[in-house]
Amino acid sequence: MENFAEFVTRSGDKVQLRLVKKGDADLLIDLFNRLSPESKRLRFHLYTTKISEQRIRMEAEKLSDLDPQCQRALVATITEADGQEHAVGVARFARASVNATEAEVAVVVRDDFQRRGLGKHLLQTLADEARALGITHFSAWVMADNYRLMKLIRGMEIKDLESETRYGEIKIRAPILEN
Repeated sequence: MENFAEFVTRSGDKVQLRLVKKGDADLLIDLFNRLSPESKRLRFHLYTTKISEQRIRMEAEKLSDLDPQCQRALVATITEADGQEHAVGVARFARASVNATEAEVAVVVRDDFQRRGLGKHLLQTLADEARALGITHFSAWVMADNYRLMKLIRGMEIKDLESETRYGEIKIRAPILEN
């Protein structure tokens, strides 16, 4: 999926999907800064109010410079009134090695685009990318109080879903199914 693909949300918003590329650090920083404190906590499993701008930039640069054999990330963007491209969601996976068949997955959607089908679409599109690399399972650590993400996962009706709870987090492991 090198080129753009369009997705229309349940509310009718047109969103462009593409792979994250090396120059996308500013786009990722903008998305991070537009997330509510609660969305940041649920996605990153910590309170982020005291993270320095330097650390945020360093992480964004690392997350936009991916090894395409082990990592993939999709970004969903819109063009806002300022005429600029802004990210409204990102989904990514990372596996430990080129031969690993399981990858850790994560997704975040900007608060004003949540509950519109975008998170589910990002995960399904990312699963297509993963299958093409021979990945058969996704795993993720989810905050136990991340009810929206848990609802999304249940709504995907994944068979053979494995989970375990530890210290307020749920580890989920699921086979990647065909759409």
